[in-house]
Amino acid sequence: MAWLNGRPRIAAVVMLTLALAVGLTGCTLPGTPGNEKAETSNTAGIGDASVQEGPASTLYEADENGRLASSLPAYIDEVLNDPYVDEYERPILEQAKKEGRVSTAAYEKVWSDYKTCMVDRGFKEPKLERFPNGMMDIMSHMPGTDAQEEAWQDAYSDCYLRFDHVQRLYGQQQGNPNLYANVEEAVVDCMKREGVVPASYTVKDFNDGYTLLQTEGFTDAKDKLGYDFDDSRVRGCKAAQGWSSSSADDPVEYIW
Repeated sequence: MAWLNGRPRIAAVVMLTLALAVGLTGCTLPGTPGNEKAETSNTAGIGDASVQEGPASTLYEADENGRLASSLPAYIDEVLNDPYVDEYERPILEQAKKEGRVSTAAYEKVWSDYKTCMVDRGFKEPKLERFPNGMMDIMSHMPGTDAQEEAWQDAYSDCYLRFDHVQRLYGQQQGNPNLYANVEEAVVDCMKREGVVPASYTVKDFNDGYTLLQTEGFTDAKDKLGYDFDDSRVRGCKAAQGWSSSSADDPVEYIW
């Protein structure tokens, strides 16, 4: 995992994703410069990794105030200037620049196109999860053979990468209005605004909770976190930062 100022950093096209085995719970953490979804297998308990190629993106580096940008319009400009913006998503981002934000209709359209893309690649229409803050994500699926998973990863990367920047921008818009560059700080701020943790809850509390999950396992640690891990508002806050989390109780797709 690459780190910026001691914290995990997200940037632009290919990313290293680490899957943490936390008892019955699987978590995918934001990582090195790249795409938080393209190299996440989204199979139950399985992660993948890749090495960045091409010029480094500074899209997610902190400014002198620890923010991604001074405002959402300024951040939209940064996104548009990123060297990895796909031509499919550029008109959507340019429209967002005009309107000052990504519209719900535009966001829903890119995910609808994602489903069509996966079907065109020979897969069942994927099921999507939608969180209270409007963020969308795919549902985890049970793994198939190595060959099947490789084919799925290839299709998923092609179909998702083309709107990666729209997903990222919408995530900051919906879940991180203060534009914190620190991922954990953004998630904790979101959880406070959603009312799932008290105002006194800190990033240290959040990180200590994940340490407990790793050391004690989900069953023993879940009541010590200070929040409900499975609360859809919590998961929406994480999804806004490209951080997928799931538990054994979540529905799983059978696509093979």
